[in-house]
Amino acid sequence: STSANITPRTLNVTYTGVNKVYDGSAMATVTTSDDRVGGDVLTINRSAAFPDKNVGTGLTVSVTGVNLTGTDSGNYNVAATGSATANITPRVLSVTYTGVNRVYDGTGAATVTTADDRVGGDVFTINRAAAFPDKNVGTGRTISVTGVNLTGTDGGNYSVAATGSTSADITPAVLTIGATGTNKVYDGNATAGITLSDNRVTSDILTLGYGAASFPDKNVGNARTISVTGITLTGTDSGNYTFNTTASTSANITPRTLNVT
Repeated sequence: STSANITPRTLNVTYTGVNKVYDGSAMATVTTSDDRVGGDVLTINRSAAFPDKNVGTGLTVSVTGVNLTGTDSGNYNVAATGSATANITPRVLSVTYTGVNRVYDGTGAATVTTADDRVGGDVFTINRAAAFPDKNVGTGRTISVTGVNLTGTDGGNYSVAATGSTSADITPAVLTIGATGTNKVYDGNATAGITLSDNRVTSDILTLGYGAASFPDKNVGNARTISVTGITLTGTDSGNYTFNTTASTSANITPRTLNVT
């Protein structure tokens, strides 16, 4: 009889990185292949990480803390580190848009708020444009969201649909209709002359009318109150407003020159 040593076999391990979707962490996964003796039972334990959390192609994966366990692990030695490559692909950002109701202003401009499923703590801004189909008053009007894109520290780690939609109301604007009285010479009746004015959106097409305008009586006086009733509003854009149906102003009734023969 005699004796000799059986020294550990160096285990050559090949690491293959596994692509992943961005998840806000640098954690990586690798698979392994090795040149163990056929039938030997052992497990290759390891940790794997990308250099950072961000999206990229062919990123280096560092493998560390490599060690062996299992029935035959004591028969091998293994390098404590290794490397591989893999991709981190962008995460699809799901965005929900909520329309903001507003008062008629003569434009189709809209405002939306957003909610999304970003990874907690990620910082980016969702840029977008939003518009109603036209300027007119209505309930549950569709808002089209376009030009959606992301900016900010973590924006490059996501992809996002360029368009979206939601709905909101455009409520009527309050049209304030005022009256200006016209002075007149006493004519034996209380009828008054007036002109109407309003605060419409510039370029809106509206026609103002009224039923009656009258002084309290026929008599001469300065700054006599004129009551205007039955004010009406018609025209292409009249449905976009609510308005007052009465108004008041004042004017003078001056004495009539009595010609005596």
